[in-house]
Amino acid sequence: MTLEPSEFDTRIATLVRVSNELLEIRYKPGTVFITEDVAEVQSMRRTIMGSAPYATLTIIPEDTDFSMESMRTDHAGADRSESQIIATAIVAKSTLIERLTNVYLNFFPQLQRMLVTDNEAEARVDGATAEGDREHGELIG
Repeated sequence: MTLEPSEFDTRIATLVRVSNELLEIRYKPGTVFITEDVAEVQSMRRTIMGSAPYATLTIIPEDTDFSMESMRTDHAGADRSESQIIATAIVAKSTLIERLTNVYLNFFPQLQRMLVTDNEAEARVDGATAEGDREHGELIG
Protein backbone atom coordinates (compact mmCIF):
# COMPACT_ATOMS: atom_id res chain seq x y z
CA MET A 1 0.00 0.00 0.00
CA THR A 2 1.27 3.46 -0.88
CA LEU A 3 0.49 6.41 1.31
CA GLU A 4 -0.11 9.76 -0.32
CA PRO A 5 1.53 12.69 1.47
CA SER A 6 -0.91 14.62 3.61
CA GLU A 7 -0.66 17.91 5.49
CA PHE A 8 -1.95 18.86 8.91
CA ASP A 9 -1.84 22.34 10.46
CA THR A 10 -1.37 23.42 14.06
CA ARG A 11 -1.03 26.95 15.43
CA ILE A 12 2.77 26.91 15.02
CA ALA A 13 3.59 24.16 12.50
CA THR A 14 2.58 22.28 9.40
CA LEU A 15 3.11 18.53 9.64
CA VAL A 16 3.50 16.59 6.40
CA ARG A 17 3.27 12.82 6.35
CA VAL A 18 5.73 12.17 3.55
CA SER A 19 5.49 8.39 3.85
CA ASN A 20 4.65 5.73 6.44
CA GLU A 21 8.23 6.15 7.69
CA LEU A 22 8.79 9.93 7.56
CA LEU A 23 7.04 12.94 9.08
CA GLU A 24 8.18 16.48 8.25
CA ILE A 25 7.44 19.16 10.84
CA ARG A 26 7.79 22.66 9.42
CA TYR A 27 7.49 25.41 12.01
CA LYS A 28 5.90 28.63 10.82
CA PRO A 29 7.88 31.89 10.56
CA GLY A 30 7.69 34.02 13.69
CA THR A 31 6.91 31.07 15.97
CA VAL A 32 7.51 31.47 19.68
CA PHE A 33 7.72 28.03 21.26
CA ILE A 34 5.35 27.93 24.22
CA THR A 35 4.47 24.74 26.05
CA GLU A 36 0.82 24.56 24.94
CA ASP A 37 1.65 25.00 21.25
CA VAL A 38 4.47 22.43 21.35
CA ALA A 39 2.06 20.00 23.07
CA GLU A 40 -0.38 20.52 20.19
CA VAL A 41 2.35 19.63 17.66
CA GLN A 42 3.35 16.53 19.69
CA SER A 43 -0.26 15.37 19.90
CA MET A 44 -0.78 15.87 16.16
CA ARG A 45 2.47 13.97 15.46
CA ARG A 46 1.27 10.97 17.48
CA THR A 47 -2.16 11.07 15.83
CA ILE A 48 -0.77 11.24 12.30
CA MET A 49 1.91 8.56 12.60
CA GLY A 50 0.32 6.10 15.02
CA SER A 51 2.33 3.24 16.46
CA ALA A 52 4.57 2.21 13.54
CA PRO A 53 8.28 3.23 13.70
CA TYR A 54 9.14 6.43 11.82
CA ALA A 55 11.63 9.28 11.48
CA THR A 56 11.02 13.01 11.74
CA LEU A 57 12.57 15.91 9.86
CA THR A 58 11.97 19.20 11.66
CA ILE A 59 12.60 22.59 10.04
CA ILE A 60 12.84 25.62 12.36
CA PRO A 61 13.03 29.01 10.57
CA GLU A 62 15.46 31.66 11.75
CA ASP A 63 12.85 34.05 13.14
CA THR A 64 11.69 31.78 15.96
CA ASP A 65 12.11 32.01 19.70
CA PHE A 66 11.71 29.83 22.80
CA SER A 67 9.84 30.78 25.95
CA MET A 68 11.73 29.92 29.14
CA GLU A 69 8.86 27.66 30.18
CA SER A 70 9.17 25.62 26.98
CA MET A 71 12.94 25.22 27.54
CA ARG A 72 12.24 23.78 31.02
CA THR A 73 9.59 21.31 29.80
CA ASP A 74 10.35 17.76 28.66
CA HIS A 75 7.93 17.72 25.74
CA ALA A 76 8.55 14.06 24.88
CA GLY A 77 8.67 12.82 28.47
CA ALA A 78 5.07 11.68 28.65
CA ASP A 79 5.40 9.26 25.76
CA ARG A 80 9.16 8.67 25.55
CA SER A 81 8.94 4.95 26.43
CA GLU A 82 6.04 4.44 24.01
CA SER A 83 7.26 6.66 21.17
CA GLN A 84 7.94 5.07 17.83
CA ILE A 85 10.30 7.81 16.64
CA ILE A 86 13.52 6.05 15.69
CA ALA A 87 15.39 9.05 14.27
CA THR A 88 15.11 12.84 14.19
CA ALA A 89 16.86 15.43 12.06
CA ILE A 90 16.39 19.06 13.13
CA VAL A 91 17.30 21.87 10.76
CA ALA A 92 17.70 25.12 12.70
CA LYS A 93 18.05 28.06 10.32
CA SER A 94 19.54 30.27 13.06
CA THR A 95 22.78 29.71 14.99
CA LEU A 96 21.07 30.80 18.22
CA ILE A 97 18.17 28.37 17.71
CA GLU A 98 20.61 25.59 16.82
CA ARG A 99 22.51 26.22 20.07
CA LEU A 100 19.33 26.41 22.15
CA THR A 101 18.12 23.17 20.56
CA ASN A 102 21.37 21.46 21.51
CA VAL A 103 21.12 22.79 25.08
CA TYR A 104 17.56 21.48 25.31
CA LEU A 105 18.54 18.06 23.93
CA ASN A 106 21.45 17.81 26.39
CA PHE A 107 19.10 18.57 29.26
CA PHE A 108 16.36 16.20 27.97
CA PRO A 109 18.20 13.38 26.14
CA GLN A 110 16.15 11.58 23.51
CA LEU A 111 16.04 7.84 22.87
CA GLN A 112 16.16 8.11 19.09
CA ARG A 113 19.14 8.98 16.93
CA MET A 114 19.44 12.77 16.61
CA LEU A 115 20.98 15.16 14.09
CA VAL A 116 20.89 18.94 14.61
CA THR A 117 22.21 21.03 11.75
CA ASP A 118 21.67 24.30 9.90
CA ASN A 119 21.93 22.52 6.55
CA GLU A 120 18.67 21.10 5.19
CA ALA A 121 20.44 19.18 2.41
CA GLU A 122 22.64 17.47 5.01
CA ALA A 123 19.59 16.56 7.06
CA ARG A 124 17.86 15.09 4.01
CA VAL A 125 20.91 13.04 2.99
CA ASP A 126 22.53 12.14 6.32
CA GLY A 127 19.52 12.66 8.52
CA ALA A 128 15.89 11.67 8.56
CA THR A 129 15.60 10.75 4.90
CA ALA A 130 18.70 8.59 4.62
CA GLU A 131 17.98 4.92 4.09
CA GLY A 132 19.40 2.62 6.70
CA ASP A 133 19.09 -0.36 8.95
CA ARG A 134 16.70 0.10 11.89
CA GLU A 135 18.53 -2.46 13.97
CA HIS A 136 21.71 -0.37 13.93
CA GLY A 137 19.93 2.92 14.62
CA GLU A 138 20.36 4.33 11.13
CA LEU A 139 17.93 7.01 10.06
CA ILE A 140 15.24 5.97 7.63
CA GLY A 141 12.85 7.56 5.16
